[in-house]
Amino acid sequence: MIKNFIFDVDRTLIDSYKPELETLKEALFIVTKNTYDDETMRKLTTLTTDEFFKNLGIERNSNTMKEINHYWGLLLEKRKLHFFDGIKNLLIALRKNNFFLGIVTSRTKEELDELEELLDCIDLFDTVITSDMVTLPKPNPESLNIIIDKFNLKRDETIYIGDSESDSIAAKNALIYFGFANWENKNKIFRYDYLFEKVQDINKLIY
Repeated sequence: MIKNFIFDVDRTLIDSYKPELETLKEALFIVTKNTYDDETMRKLTTLTTDEFFKNLGIERNSNTMKEINHYWGLLLEKRKLHFFDGIKNLLIALRKNNFFLGIVTSRTKEELDELEELLDCIDLFDTVITSDMVTLPKPNPESLNIIIDKFNLKRDETIYIGDSESDSIAAKNALIYFGFANWENKNKIFRYDYLFEKVQDINKLIY
């Protein structure tokens, strides 16, 4: 029986893909005058922010990066990010039934703090691990192992629910179950233990 639920954030809890993709493309064009196809931009959700921009040849502490973040922030302010339908009720139900709740995300702490709707429910979670809290972010299993070891969780009772191949690899290497969040998803995942076509499918593990 699954007793411990650990979630990714973007495209799993939060419907962030389209708003972030569109506003980042706008910010990149404003600053660099370059345009990028959707496949290149899609990698944003499977890499840490630093890795993504490094692939574009943009260094973290450069003036170019600061300008991009400035315009990206301004554009995103006009497009608040929200939970997928049913997520908040799911989290409340899990907490009510005394399941363990955790978050492992490629976002940094600063980036996570931008998600107002998630922060309003952050007390529902037992722990949150962001990419800047570990030496080796996903797909390395370090983040998941930290939670499992700290809270003495049984691996055969733990599931990580995410949307990307890096999430799948991290769960596999942590020797826990992987649940593929397939709502509003364009990724192709070839290894998963549970397929969730809609948020409500997760209820099958609760009742």
